[in-house]
Amino acid sequence: MEPDLGTAPFDDPDYRFEPWWPGTRVLLFGRGGEVRLQVEQLADPLAAFPELRGVGGLLGEDGVIVDGTLMVLDADGRPDADLLRERLAYPEVRNGEAAFVASDLAWAGGRDVTRRPFAERLERLQSLLRETDWCMVARGYVGEGLAVADALASMGLDAMSARHLGSAYRRGPSGGAWLRVPVVPAPVPSRRPTLALIQRLGL
Repeated sequence: MEPDLGTAPFDDPDYRFEPWWPGTRVLLFGRGGEVRLQVEQLADPLAAFPELRGVGGLLGEDGVIVDGTLMVLDADGRPDADLLRERLAYPEVRNGEAAFVASDLAWAGGRDVTRRPFAERLERLQSLLRETDWCMVARGYVGEGLAVADALASMGLDAMSARHLGSAYRRGPSGGAWLRVPVVPAPVPSRRPTLALIQRLGL
C-alpha cells in the first residue's frame, strides 16, 4: 500500500497519527523463525542489515508479513539518514545499528489479514511482536493529529502518518486509508531526537 499525500495536520477520531519515520520502507516476512526482507533499494537486504535476522525470534506467530520502516541509529540511538544511505549504497559497511519500526500487518498465522480493519491489524501486530530497544511497533495517538503534529514539529520532524482505523490494506494508492501529512518543523534542534524520544512523541 502506498500513502496518499495529505495537505495539513488535522484531528479525526477515525484516524491514528504517528511519526513519519526517517528511514526506508521495508516488508518483513517471517516464517519458521527465519526472516526475509524486501527493500526496494537492495537485492539482499539481510546482507546489509544482518542484525534484523534477530526479528525472527521476536515474532509470536508464524507466517507473517509486517510493513514498517528500517533505520540506522548512531551511537546515541538517533536515526541517522547518512548512516542509512551509507548502508544502502555499501552493504558491506556496518556503521551504526539497524532498527525496525513495525507499522502494519498484512499476514499473520499464515493467513491474509489485509481485509481486516487497520485497528484490528494493529492490535494483532502489537500482540505478536515482542519489542526490544531496536525493534518495536510504532506508537501513535487516535484522533489527536494536531497535538502529534506539534510534538513532531518541536523535534524538527517534517511529516506524520495518518491511518484510517477502519480501512483495509490495499495494493497501490491507499484511497485515503493512509496519508503522509506534512508538518512545518520548528527550528531544527541542536541534537536530533533519539528513537525512544520519537516513540514517546513528547505528549
